[in-house]
Amino acid sequence: YSIAQLQIGHARSFGNLSVRAMGHVGVAIGNPQGSSLDFTLGGYGARRINNILPFYGYDFISLSGNSMLYTVFDVDYEIFRKNHVNFSANFANLDDDLFEQNDWYRKARFSGFALGYGIETFLGPIELKYSFSPQQDNSEFYVRLGLNF
Repeated sequence: YSIAQLQIGHARSFGNLSVRAMGHVGVAIGNPQGSSLDFTLGGYGARRINNILPFYGYDFISLSGNSMLYTVFDVDYEIFRKNHVNFSANFANLDDDLFEQNDWYRKARFSGFALGYGIETFLGPIELKYSFSPQQDNSEFYVRLGLNF
């Protein structure tokens, strides 16, 4: 059993505006005995550990499959010194044996969006985000205090 992954991204800054785009493809090769090494998406603020990736609009570890196609786009604008407004959108196709299906590349099955406000303080960043998904009835608020380690 093996896992193959490809991640590519690009970020660019235009004065007070910064834009980031990232794509991630993952596929399991072979037949695992369980689903513990599947790709899982959901939540916010989680550091990438193994195959767990943050995904706006869904609860932590709420989507899983042995293959995935995942993209995220972030736009951040510094409205005034150390105060940021940001917007994020992420899209994914995630399923067992996704790349054996005929329509894996046509339309994202899962999508989520987030709107946030952040401030840089002497204790570290403080951020508040509102997240929702058109496929879900509920939305979520995230609060993040301090730096990631």
